[in-house]
Amino acid sequence: MKEILGTKIIIPDTPGKQRTAYEKQQLRKGFKRRAAIEPVIGHLKQDHRLSRNFYKGIKGDNNNIMLAAAAMNFKRMMNIYKKMLVSFFMRMMCIIQNWLLPEKYFIQYSKKAF
Repeated sequence: MKEILGTKIIIPDTPGKQRTAYEKQQLRKGFKRRAAIEPVIGHLKQDHRLSRNFYKGIKGDNNNIMLAAAAMNFKRMMNIYKKMLVSFFMRMMCIIQNWLLPEKYFIQYSKKAF
């Protein structure tokens, strides 16, 4: 465990015998949670300009993070809407094709043929 400016940072290490099974389980959960968050922070830094803060002070830091998170969520929602729109247009094209070419023009097989 490290302490930097009053903040305790727990680093995964080999568990000793002094820890109970519950403590070990809670530490593993925390490490997994932290490992799941780190890629998100990496994407925010790389894709949404979170690498450098151009705003002043703690309020500027908070604004920068909120704007980057909002941009990430907006991009995610736009991708969902894009998939829905493409699906809608594909369905409409199928409906239009069936309306322009009725089923009587397609080859129909009767059940008696087999």
